[in-house]
Amino acid sequence: MKFWRDIRPGFFARRQTAPVAVGFRKTTALRDGRCRLLLAWLGAGALLAGCAGAPAPEPVPSNAIAVLVSDRSSAFTGVEREIKKRYPHRVEIYNLDGHPALSPDMRKKIESPELPVVVAIGLHAARAAQALTGKQVIFCQVFNYEEADLVTPSMKGVAATPPVRELFRVWKALSPRLHKVGVITGGSLGSLIDEARAAAAEYRIELVHVKARSDRETLYAFKQLAPKIQGLWLVPDNRILSVEVIRDMMTYGMKQGKQMAVFNHELLGLGGLVSAESSYPDIAEQVLARVRQVQQHAGAPGEPVVQLSKANIRINKVMAGRLNLSIPPALRGMARAS
Repeated sequence: MKFWRDIRPGFFARRQTAPVAVGFRKTTALRDGRCRLLLAWLGAGALLAGCAGAPAPEPVPSNAIAVLVSDRSSAFTGVEREIKKRYPHRVEIYNLDGHPALSPDMRKKIESPELPVVVAIGLHAARAAQALTGKQVIFCQVFNYEEADLVTPSMKGVAATPPVRELFRVWKALSPRLHKVGVITGGSLGSLIDEARAAAAEYRIELVHVKARSDRETLYAFKQLAPKIQGLWLVPDNRILSVEVIRDMMTYGMKQGKQMAVFNHELLGLGGLVSAESSYPDIAEQVLARVRQVQQHAGAPGEPVVQLSKANIRINKVMAGRLNLSIPPALRGMARAS
């Protein structure tokens, strides 16, 4: 020990006899032995204390997700396929096959702690996901989410329609004199109508909104509205539309010379002028962006429902010709002979 080395040589020799010096060596050896034993005890105690007091390792968060699908319609399974293609971690698929609620077995599997995030595709799936506990839910392909009261602190969504602004931009470029457009919907679509009004106003178009409660009421409302507007924006509200009424509206619109903006490319063949569709890859990208937000922030920040980023737009060049509209060079890539 350094303390003993610092004593001057001969210090004990001048003051102590030989027998005392021997006794000192014995005492020192005894003390050294006790010190070694004490240090051994202390070391063992510290080791044991460290083992007893060490915190248990925290569980690693799971990146696996559950995807709950309403049924096997292409509008739902197309999004499901794109999510599986793009998500780099485990994806478990559960299909309700049109049933409005989860089976007990399906619910037990989805409520596993290994699946903290659920993606719900379609209204049935979104409503079923509302019954789950302890989950963060991202819904998509739900048009009337406000009526279903889907948005909560743990449940956010992705819009079901393509960006309205892009539709009005193309429509105005195709028809520069367009200034008044009608739209007929059911109730509880305030967010969509607000977005559409803002987009229409940007291109100096007045949007006239009428509410209906049934498909026949929708057809009647269109006939009443037709003399006051130049075009109709037809939205996919299945609460107030049927296949029969859509055909009747398209036929009446053509006879009246109205510009019809439709939600499906197939409707161009019935007299639509311009159509705007969303794409499955874009929907999947926006859904997974929200999934990543949930994983990073323990919740999805931002808007209750985020907009899609792209609109797949086509123009019916036959109808454009009938309506005496010239397709600008910048839009010719969208033109189809429908």
